[in-house]
Amino acid sequence: MEKKEKKKITWKDFGVEKILLIAIAGIILLVTNVSERRTRTDTAEKKEVENAVAASENEAYITDLENKLVHILGNVDGVGQVEVMITLEASRESVLNKDDSEELEAESETSDGTKNERKNSRRENETVLADADGESAPYVVKELEPAVAGVVIACEGADSNTVKEAVTEAAQVLFGIPVNRIKVLKMEVHQ
Repeated sequence: MEKKEKKKITWKDFGVEKILLIAIAGIILLVTNVSERRTRTDTAEKKEVENAVAASENEAYITDLENKLVHILGNVDGVGQVEVMITLEASRESVLNKDDSEELEAESETSDGTKNERKNSRRENETVLADADGESAPYVVKELEPAVAGVVIACEGADSNTVKEAVTEAAQVLFGIPVNRIKVLKMEVHQ
């Protein structure tokens, strides 16, 4: 039985060209990994900014609704001082223009029936807006304000059933929500 001799591989066996190719491939992998990480970080930062803007828009919308309701109810006889809290079901929703997609399929035959020809074509229309920098965004058809989920109203005159009923009906009419999502409470009077 012959023993096989183990051959040691040295740098000379690889050759300078192969070592350079491996080094270049390693550098390319490092550079692409860094750029991908940077892109992911930029995307995450953009989403955070968009979420913060959406939250501040919702807060402004809620505050506006609450102020209007306080103003209206404050002018109703017997209500007295009023405080309001409104909650929303979701945030503002953008309705985008829908893209069109069309597929056509045509088949033809010669008179002797020997030649079949099929043609398939697909056409897609995408509606986007592009700015001067070349950035594009989908075309927004309309913006839907968020729906009101519930309303809590605290007022001085809530001990009167007539006032309580009038306040509940006003909130129901203004926001189009059922009575079970409206709560009218007696406000504690501080003197």
